[in-house]
Amino acid sequence: MRTKPILVLLTLACLLPILTLAAPNEASGTVTNVVDGDTFDIRIEETDPRILYEIERVRLADVDSPEMPTLEGPPAKAYTESILNGARVWLDIDNRSKDGRGPYGRLICVVYLEDFNATIQVVGKEVALEYYERLIAGDDQEDLNESINVTHPFNRMLVDAGHAQVKDYTTNEFDPDDWWAGEETPEATPTEAGKYVGSVASDKYHYPSCRWAEKIKPENQVWFASSEEARAAGYVPCGTCKPP
Repeated sequence: MRTKPILVLLTLACLLPILTLAAPNEASGTVTNVVDGDTFDIRIEETDPRILYEIERVRLADVDSPEMPTLEGPPAKAYTESILNGARVWLDIDNRSKDGRGPYGRLICVVYLEDFNATIQVVGKEVALEYYERLIAGDDQEDLNESINVTHPFNRMLVDAGHAQVKDYTTNEFDPDDWWAGEETPEATPTEAGKYVGSVASDKYHYPSCRWAEKIKPENQVWFASSEEARAAGYVPCGTCKPP
């Protein structure tokens, strides 16, 4: 009895753009290069006033993948390449950072896939079909977007796949708990305290006892558990206290 409706819904699923299912989007384009698990380059197609270049580098917000020199680094990159390379994505750019960028000029973003087939693989066919079935029945699309999470951000997908940890940085607008609405959020690695400290206004990281570290206002502090973590976030060692 449901064969015909399902065929109709699947046909519509192929025709309707996934962007209508995503969270707020501010720019979009095609991924041209993957640097590592949490960083990639995108050729901009739908732009935003904060976009400066035809090809921009994006750093996924509030997640951290292993560095490439580690054993876990290449598998994380390979996963991101398998999902994003050549794919069209939508960017939700951080509104709290200056121009939406981190210390090294990379856009800080929550990223959403546009491809419906990729979305089906993430949330399952039944959820997507429910969305379209209710849409055809006349349910309000905005209400549907809130009640049915058809597409997860890639930030969450990377964590769910085991290739990143949640890093709930207080310096951007995003809250990773939103990505697991109604579900248990993976434990976030603390960023309020650690072995080294940097500033949102600088690209240097320091020992906490460094005279320059002591000048960083509490609201501007970014803490790192290791020098590897600091470098992965785009920071370089302070020339005064010389951390590793």
